[in-house]
Formats: sequence, structure tokens, C-alpha cells
Amino acid sequence: MKKISVAAVLFAGFVLAACDDKPSDSVAEPVVRKWAEENKANGLEIANFERANGQVDPDSANRYKVTYSYNLKLTKPVAEAVLENAKLNHKEKSASAKRETGQLFDATALQNNVNSLQQSMIVNQWIANQGDGFKARRDAFLSTCTSCATWWNSEDAPEESQNRRIAFLTAWIEMEEYGFKDKATVGDSVPRFAWAFFSKTEKGWQALN
Repeated sequence: MKKISVAAVLFAGFVLAACDDKPSDSVAEPVVRKWAEENKANGLEIANFERANGQVDPDSANRYKVTYSYNLKLTKPVAEAVLENAKLNHKEKSASAKRETGQLFDATALQNNVNSLQQSMIVNQWIANQGDGFKARRDAFLSTCTSCATWWNSEDAPEESQNRRIAFLTAWIEMEEYGFKDKATVGDSVPRFAWAFFSKTEKGWQALN
């Protein structure tokens, strides 16, 4: 019996040591999933979140990269998701503008101007890349969502027309970069990957910032 107990202890120790060679799902999944949740647009949900692979850092045996695969799935038609994100972006931009002080060297105003310029450049380049086909594509996209067309036309707030359109196009570009087509609808999904690095410490595996 004594020999069996010793063997059992040794085996248990071996198993624990082997498990400690890499971060467990209980450690890694919450970290990676949190990042995935925080870096997705509204109108999307995460599905099929699974550990894909992991690898030891070639420069340090105490560093480990864990990768998860998942799908981003639409919870509403893509045009409606674009509108939801456009409204959110427009609201945030308006709130930031209200924080401007009007002083000569207002850091908030300077940053807002830089952000607006960069956003406009991205949108204008995206439109230019589509050439003569953009107008027809835009009209077809807006025709699938009455509320989108209403917000785009800004008849209720003509002075906000330009900013609204920039916000809408920015959100549309984001959905396109995810991989969603213009006619994508509820339940359609695109594959994604997310990962995080972990360091082995005296307290076990810890996520690296």
C-alpha cells in the first residue's frame, strides 16, 4: 500500500507539472475573451469561442502565447449595425467637442481636429477607391434600411449632415474590414482570432499587459 501511495503522489505531481507548462483555459480564456468583447462593434456577438493553439515564446520558456478562434455574428442586419455604431461614434465626437475650452492651445480641440482630419482622409480614400461605383453601392445600401437613409439625409438636423455621413461611412468601413458584405443579415458571421501573452510567475501564469 505504501508503494502505491508513493506512486500515486509522484503521478499526481507529474500531472500537475505538465498542466503548469502552459496557461489553463480558466486563466487564459477570460483574458482573451475580454479583449475580444471590448474590441467588437455594436450589433455583433461572439460565438464559438475556442482555444486554437498556443506556443512558447522562443526567447523565454516562461512566456506563452495563447490564441483563441471565434466568430463575430450579426445580431441585426448589417446596415442597422452600421447605423447603431455611427450614432454612437457621432455622440462620442459631439461630447468630445463640448469639452473644448476655446483657448488658443486647447489640447482637446487640437486632438479633435487631428482625429477628424484622419477620419475624413480614410473615408475619402475609401470612396475614391470605389470610383464611379460608390454612388450606386451607397444608394443600394441605404435602401435596405429606412432609418439609415433618414439619418443620412439629416432632414431633422441639416447642420449635422456632414458629421453624420462621416460617422456612418466610418462605421460601414469597419463592418467591411470585419468581412461583412453589404447584404449580410442576422446570424451571418465572420471568423476571427484573438490572443494574449502570459508570463509564468511564482503565483502561476499571469497575463502580460
